Amino acid sequence: MFTNLFVSQLRNENSMSSAVRLSFLAVILGLSQLSFVESAMAQKKDVPEPKDVTFETKDGVQIAATYYKSTAGKDATPVILLADLKDSRAVYDQLARRLQTPQTSEDGAEGVQHESFAVLAVDLRGHGDSTKQRGRNGAVRELDAAKLQRNDFLAMAAYDMEAVRKFLVDKNDAGELNINRLSIVGAGLGASVGVTWTAVDWSAPPLAVGKQGQDVKGLVLISPKWSYNGIQMTKPLRHPGVREQIAFMVMYGSGDRSYVSDAKRIEKQLERYHPKPDSLPEGEPHSLAMIDPSTKLQGTQLLTQGGDKASDLIVKFLTVHVAKKDFDWTKRGRD
Repeated sequence: MFTNLFVSQLRNENSMSSAVRLSFLAVILGLSQLSFVESAMAQKKDVPEPKDVTFETKDGVQIAATYYKSTAGKDATPVILLADLKDSRAVYDQLARRLQTPQTSEDGAEGVQHESFAVLAVDLRGHGDSTKQRGRNGAVRELDAAKLQRNDFLAMAAYDMEAVRKFLVDKNDAGELNINRLSIVGAGLGASVGVTWTAVDWSAPPLAVGKQGQDVKGLVLISPKWSYNGIQMTKPLRHPGVREQIAFMVMYGSGDRSYVSDAKRIEKQLERYHPKPDSLPEGEPHSLAMIDPSTKLQGTQLLTQGGDKASDLIVKFLTVHVAKKDFDWTKRGRD
């Protein structure tokens, strides 16, 4: 029943806040009814097994993540997955495997056609396996998501994401992905951290030789909040690069007024910088896509209980607005 909400909410024009929803109708109706497991079995191209990795932040936190290596090499679009407060990276495993596994007509796959993405599912500090912080004196502090303070949340965007970026730069230089096509999928807290760090990424000054920053090209925000434990959307969304150069998908359950209000606020902040749906090719997702199924469910529950339809929408959006765009690969070295 729940998966049908992603179709029915697009069929009911009166339930939409803008005509953007209509651009997804052709996309959804064209999706395969096969489950991801069934379609993955049809793939001829083997994908590597996910690998658990760790890296340290500047302030001594051991960040745990799972890396889903792409089969596309330098052409691979990297995607960072950030979970909500008190969730772990494990909630994204199905979406991560969906992104990692290529689906092409040559393989006989149906549904959304795409190459293999490189995916990094991250436990932000205090979450999942990222619970230890080593101080300058060597003492270890245990981090608990339920006890995090404002500075801890700000440090997620300042330090955790910088450590994530360094990991991906190394993978870029190893020829495993193209960091110039970076995308972020974040739920709740993860959405706030993702948007905040994206503004940091787009604030990096240009180099005389080479490239640094301006890597994030797509953001998928699942049940975002305008203000989350001290992390505000206001300044990041006013950044010219963020508001004008990045494709946004905002997904939320329309049965909760507080989430509706925050999503509408984000939409209002961005809509003037994105073309209207009637100027787009038929069936192509809008660069500001608002997805609001009729449910009170929020966050990663929209993925875990939304089934293949929710994941397909995300894959389609990232494929059209990031993976298929012409963003050059360059070696970054120590950037």
